[in-house]
Amino acid sequence: MNRLYLLLLFLLNFLCGFEAQAQLNAAQPELCATMQMDSLLRSKYPGMGSLQDFEILLQKKIQQREELQKSGRVALETLTIPIIVHIVHNGEAVGAGRNLSQAQVQAQIETLNEDFRRKAGTPGFNDDPRGADIEIEFCLARLNQQGNTMAEPGIDRYNGNRATWTRNDIENVLKPSTIWDPDKYFNIWVLDFDASAQLLGYAQFPSASTLAGIPDNSPRNTDGVVIAYRSFGNALKGNFPVMQAPYNQGRTLTHEVGHWLGLRHIWGDANCGNDFVDDTPPQASESRGCQVGRTSCGAVNMVQNYMDYSDDACFNIFTKGQKTRMRTVMDISPRRNSLTTSNLCGTTIAGPPRANFRAETQQVLLGAEVKFFDLSSNFPNRWYWTFEGGTPANSTQQNPTVTYNRAGKFLVTLVAANSLGVSDTLKREAYIEVLSSGLCTEKTNFNGTRTLIRDTTRVGYVSGHNGRKVMAISEQFDNPLGYSNLGGVTLRFGRAFAKDGADSENTVLVTVWNARGFQGGPGAILEEKQVPLRRIVSDVANNRATDITFDRQVPLFGQGYHVGLQLVYNGDSVALFTTKNGESVKGTSWEQNAQGEWDLFLRRTGLNIAHDITVRPGMKPSVLVSASAQFINPGEAVTLQANGASIYTWTPGTNLNTTLGPQVIARPSQTITYSVRGSGVDVCGDSTASANIYVRNIQVLGNEPARQALLENTVQLSPNPNTGLVEVSLDNDLRGPVQATVYNLNGVAVRQESFQKQADQVSHTLDIRRVAAGLYVVEVVVGEFRVRKKVLKN
Repeated sequence: MNRLYLLLLFLLNFLCGFEAQAQLNAAQPELCATMQMDSLLRSKYPGMGSLQDFEILLQKKIQQREELQKSGRVALETLTIPIIVHIVHNGEAVGAGRNLSQAQVQAQIETLNEDFRRKAGTPGFNDDPRGADIEIEFCLARLNQQGNTMAEPGIDRYNGNRATWTRNDIENVLKPSTIWDPDKYFNIWVLDFDASAQLLGYAQFPSASTLAGIPDNSPRNTDGVVIAYRSFGNALKGNFPVMQAPYNQGRTLTHEVGHWLGLRHIWGDANCGNDFVDDTPPQASESRGCQVGRTSCGAVNMVQNYMDYSDDACFNIFTKGQKTRMRTVMDISPRRNSLTTSNLCGTTIAGPPRANFRAETQQVLLGAEVKFFDLSSNFPNRWYWTFEGGTPANSTQQNPTVTYNRAGKFLVTLVAANSLGVSDTLKREAYIEVLSSGLCTEKTNFNGTRTLIRDTTRVGYVSGHNGRKVMAISEQFDNPLGYSNLGGVTLRFGRAFAKDGADSENTVLVTVWNARGFQGGPGAILEEKQVPLRRIVSDVANNRATDITFDRQVPLFGQGYHVGLQLVYNGDSVALFTTKNGESVKGTSWEQNAQGEWDLFLRRTGLNIAHDITVRPGMKPSVLVSASAQFINPGEAVTLQANGASIYTWTPGTNLNTTLGPQVIARPSQTITYSVRGSGVDVCGDSTASANIYVRNIQVLGNEPARQALLENTVQLSPNPNTGLVEVSLDNDLRGPVQATVYNLNGVAVRQESFQKQADQVSHTLDIRRVAAGLYVVEVVVGEFRVRKKVLKN
C-alpha cells in the first residue's frame, strides 16, 4: 500500500511539474526574433536568395575547411572585430535609463570576449570536451568614421526622441540613419523595444557569397545586432540597476552575435530540428530557466549552449562544430571578412592607406551595372579608380557604380590616399566578366537519372498526385544574372492518367511563383498556364517532353523564381520525373502539403531531388502565343494572339482568316496545331511558338438560333431568391469551358467563375456571399452562345 501511495504521489508531482513547465514555456515571450526578421528581410530583398542557398554554400565550405584541418593545412589566427555600439536614448543623461554608461558597455564587451574565448576563471569557461575557444575577439572601435579618436571608444550616443521602437521603425528608420560602414564596423543598437514585441534582441544573418555571378545583395544599411537595453551589460561586473534578471549577465549579445556569425538556434526552430552542427545534440524545443539534464529527441539537451533560450547564468558553451561554422562564415561572408582588416582598435592612423575593394558581383550581362565598395584601410579620403570596358572609365567616388556595355573580362584598379600618403596601385586582372551570350538561355537543375519515386503512402508519387494530397510541387531557380522575363518551360512527365480517357478536357495547371515565400519558397503567383491533360498523356506515351510557352512574357524582376504544378484531386493524376535521391545536391525541390504549407522536399521527406524541368529565361522577349479556347466544337471561332515580335507569319493556313499579323481567327474542323514565327526585333530562341486546338468529335447543329434557344431553355439558377450560393445547372449537348459572370444593375461585373462542361448534365455552385443583397444578372457563356438570367440575393 505504501509503495502504491508513493508511486501515485511521484506521478502526481511529476505531472504537476510537467504541466507547470508547459505553462511556463507557453507564457514565455519569444526572446529572439532573428529567424522571423530573416524571413521578412528576404521577402523585402529577394536578391539575397534563400537561407537554404546560404546553407548549401556554407556546408560545402565547412567540408573543405575540415579536410584542410585534417591535413594540418589550416592554422587559425585570432580574429579581432571592431564594434560600434549605438546607444539609442530618449534624452536621458549619460548613465541614466536608456542612455547606458560607458562602464556598462565595457562590461558587456568583456563578457562577450569571455564567452567567445572560453576564458578560464569566468562564467564563459566550460570543461565539456565538445567546448571550443572560438578565437574571435571584439574591441570597442577607437576611431570614428573620419579617423578621429573617439572620446568614448566604440560608443555612438543617439537621441531618437522617442522612448520605444517597433521592429519596423528599427529596420526602416533607425538603422539606415545611424549605421556606420558595415564593412569596417560591427554595428550594435541598444534600445527599448516596443512592449508588444516582448523581445531581448535579434540579428541579421551574414550574406552568403563572394562567388562570381552571385551578388552580395543583403542590405548593408541594416546589418548588425539589436539588443534590449535592460539586457545589455553584466550585473556581475558593476551596479547597473536598469538590468533585469534572468537576462542580466550579458548572454543576449553572445546569443545574437552567434546568429550574426551564422549559427542557428540549437533546436533548429523545429521539433528535433537541424541546426546544421554535428556536435550539438538534437532537442524538441527551446529550453527555459536552466533545465540541466533535460532530455528530448533521444539525447541529453545542451541547455548551456549559447544558442538556446536558457537564463543567462546557465550559458557557458559554444561547440567545436559551432566554431568551425563561425570561422567559415568569417572566410566566405564579404562584410564579416572585411571587418578583420579595418584596423580600428588602435588609437591613431598608422600610415598611408592599403587599397582594397570588392564588387557586389563579378559576372554580369551586357548593359548591367556593378556597384564597387572601397575596403581600403587607414581612412582614405581620396580614391582613383579605373574601369577597363566600363562607363565611366574613371571615378573619384568612394563607392562608384559602373555600367558595362561590351563583352569581355576587364581590369579594375584602385589607388587610395590620405593625409599621410598614397597607397600602392591595386590591380585585379579580369575581375569583371561581361557575357555577350546568354541574353536568352535555358536552365535546369536536373542532372541525373530520370526516376519516379513512390510516395510513402504507397499511393502515387512524391512528384505529383499522391496519398498525402500535396497541393503543389515546384522547382526553385536562382537568377544571379538578373534575367527579366520567362518565355516558356519544358517538363518531363513520367506518369499521366486521364479518368475521362482520350477525350478528356481536363487540364494541368503549370505555375510560376516568385521566390519570396518563407525561406525562399514559392510566394506570389507570377503566371499560370492550363495544359490539356490529353497532351501530357500523349507526350508520356511517346516518351517526349511537354513543351509550354506562356501567354505573355512572365516578369521575373531580375530575381529567383519557382516553376511547378498545382494539383487537383478529381481522379486524374500526373507525376514529374525527378533525379534519384541524392543525385541532386542543392535542395531545390519544394512541395505544398494539404494544409497549404510549403517546405523543401529535403526537410519534409528527406529526399534530395531535382525535378526534370527546363526553363527559358531571357533579357529579350520570346515569341509567345495564346488561344481564346483550347477545346472547341467543329468550326467554332478561336482567337490566336501572338506577342514578342513585330512581324508574324502563321502556319498552316487551314481555316485561318489571315496568315499575317499578331492576331488571327481560326475555325478548325479537326484538332490542329497552329505555329507562328516572329521577326522584326531581336527575340529569344528560334522565334516560333505554337498552340494546340482540340476539336471535339461531335456533330454541330447548323441552326444557331436553335442552339441559342437550347441554351436559354436548359440553364437554370437555383435557389432564386438565395442567400449567396447559387447553383448554375446546364442540361444540353454543348461542351467546353463555361464562364459565369454576375453583374449588378449598373452593368459592373462583381463576380466571375469558370468551369468545364464535359457531360450533358453539369452543375456549378456560384458563390456571391460577399456581394451586397439585391437584384443581379448572371450571364452564362458556352463557346459562342450566351444567356442572361436574373437572380435575387437576400
